[in-house]
Amino acid sequence: LLAELLYEDAHYPEAAVEYEKSAYGYPQHAKSADAGYSALLSYAQQEKRLAAPEVQTVQRAAVESSLRFAKAFPQDPRSAPVLTNAAEKLYALNDGAQAAAVARQVLALQPAPPAEQRRVAWTVVAHTSFEQGQFVAAERAYGEVLALTPEKDASRAALTERLAASVYKQGEAARAQGQLPAAIEHYTRVASVAPQSPVRATAQYDAAAAML
Repeated sequence: LLAELLYEDAHYPEAAVEYEKSAYGYPQHAKSADAGYSALLSYAQQEKRLAAPEVQTVQRAAVESSLRFAKAFPQDPRSAPVLTNAAEKLYALNDGAQAAAVARQVLALQPAPPAEQRRVAWTVVAHTSFEQGQFVAAERAYGEVLALTPEKDASRAALTERLAASVYKQGEAARAQGQLPAAIEHYTRVASVAPQSPVRATAQYDAAAAML
């Protein structure tokens, strides 16, 4: 009740503290999960009022609170969107390793979260895998993202380019290791996974060079 009064009076930092005390400082009670979730709403209100870099501090606190919520209340239907949002925040904060770990946590939930939440989680996995040079994992993840992305969605073109680049990078890695047959296979696969991609022409040229 104290937290609710603080929230109503727009004292959001103090409200978050009191909500977390109620959620996690006592044995679980009827309002535990609601208090934990309300703490996240308090952090969200704080974010609206701050500018960088102060907002990043609040975002990290919100992420920690989100992970705490999901761990304490795994059966709560709000856990999936809370974790999905945490994965997005972590990626935006350039914490790729933890972002990917939380995204995979979302994908492991049973029953499976709604398609949009899985799409966000796979996107985080795809981007972090690509940036870490894990191109096999990136290819698979971008394929999952595209399968969950509507045909007319504006993001499909960029996602397809990343998929093509993931396959092409596998060809480059194989060529660098002197594995020319494997490099040729990857280069020629670009045409099948992304036939409209500008990368296709380069890949076909490199395939021909490797064949020679």
